[in-house]
Amino acid sequence: MINSIVIVGRLTKDPKIYEKEGNKRATFCVAVSRNYKDKNQNIVCDYLFCKAFGKMANNVEKYISQGSLVGITGQMQSRKFEKEGQMHFVSELFIETIQFMSPRIKKEAEAFFEPPTIETNEPSISEFHLEENDIYEIV
Repeated sequence: MINSIVIVGRLTKDPKIYEKEGNKRATFCVAVSRNYKDKNQNIVCDYLFCKAFGKMANNVEKYISQGSLVGITGQMQSRKFEKEGQMHFVSELFIETIQFMSPRIKKEAEAFFEPPTIETNEPSISEFHLEENDIYEIV
């Protein structure tokens, strides 16, 4: 039997990196568009959860972020677990190879990037006094 998946898609969010006993694991979701549109002319996508381990997880952490285009080969694995009395089923793509297809942007360089100023009548975040224990959503 064969369990081999090949996809090309874009990351929906930045990868989450976990480290346990010196072993890294990266998890992220890739949106893969289908070859057709729905009745409202929207592109139909599948969202696949992916996992990378070890050196591959290190490279995922360094070189890709939300919106990055990637080509992935791997194996689809399913598992089930119980949470709060409910049985949940998950399918995940365990990565064997990954090709970074977007131009490489070093994450350290993002700190030097200054976004363009947009003129608005809204007060800026610096005009507010923020308390340490308050939670704020910046929109």
